[in-house]
Amino acid sequence: MSGLVSAALGALLAMHASDGASAAVPTIAIFPSGAEFRLEIAADPAAQRQGYMFRERIPPDEGMLFVYGESGRRSFWMKNCRVALDIIWLDTESRVIEIAHSRPPCPDTGPCPSVEPQRLAQNVLEVAGGTARREGLAVGDRVTIVPAPQAP
Repeated sequence: MSGLVSAALGALLAMHASDGASAAVPTIAIFPSGAEFRLEIAADPAAQRQGYMFRERIPPDEGMLFVYGESGRRSFWMKNCRVALDIIWLDTESRVIEIAHSRPPCPDTGPCPSVEPQRLAQNVLEVAGGTARREGLAVGDRVTIVPAPQAP
């Protein structure tokens, strides 16, 4: 990633992380296919715990970006989720390091297994289940994360 793009992404994510607001800066993710997703930002522990819990539907052009201050093992589970999700782990360059495709919701009773990548992740992107395959997203691809264009 060029230094300028890396610095811009870092500044954007730092704004979200510093105030914890999920809507502080409207943000989009762009897959290599050109598909764009309006992002909710989960930058604080409360928003990260909540994630997509209890949502009945995830629109096909939306996603949630979990922003962390440093790389680490980012384990996710589908407790209280109502819809299948693709969980996409990103490294410090916003390259895909692993994808959990169409993770189903956990049953109301019984265990709820978690899933985590084999490598350290900086951020994690969730989109509606099946999106990554439909868009041809693969390990090694870069997801571009930028401020959304503002209407005049």
